[in-house]
Amino acid sequence: MKDRKLKRGYTLMEMMLVVAILGVLILAAPRTFIKTFQFVQLLTARVEIQKNARGALANINRDLRQALGHTIEVDELPGQPPHSRIKFKKYNSSGGQSWAFYYQQGTQLYQAAGDVDGNMLTGKLIANHLRYIAFTYPRTDDDGIISISITFEKATYEGGTKALQMAVEKVRIMN
Repeated sequence: MKDRKLKRGYTLMEMMLVVAILGVLILAAPRTFIKTFQFVQLLTARVEIQKNARGALANINRDLRQALGHTIEVDELPGQPPHSRIKFKKYNSSGGQSWAFYYQQGTQLYQAAGDVDGNMLTGKLIANHLRYIAFTYPRTDDDGIISISITFEKATYEGGTKALQMAVEKVRIMN
């Protein structure tokens, strides 16, 4: 037998196969990274607006249940969507009565107190990314129930997509 030396290295076919596989991976990588980034941005936006919706509805629901039914007024601030502000008297912790307001100002939701005459004082921001809020009476024969419809919207990756969260809740006025 002849003593053959084994040649080390790669054949041309092996090199072409490796280059083809690497080419496919390199072409697919940017798209995969972009789609992953978009998914994370959408997920983050969705979580944030869901948190805003839950918190805002909980605040409004808690205060509205304590409202005096005959003092509830639904209107809007100038330049804002219809039925986007509610004003009512409620019992406070000292047993007295105080005015409460919830209203939309652009894309923000505010909560405000009122003076003795029912004039709105400066509000505090309770939620961002508000698209629309509406306070309505779902039944014309029962003014003891108010429906709150709230929609939040947040743009994600380069404004190409938006995350939306809508919630509707009916609140029974207890007083």
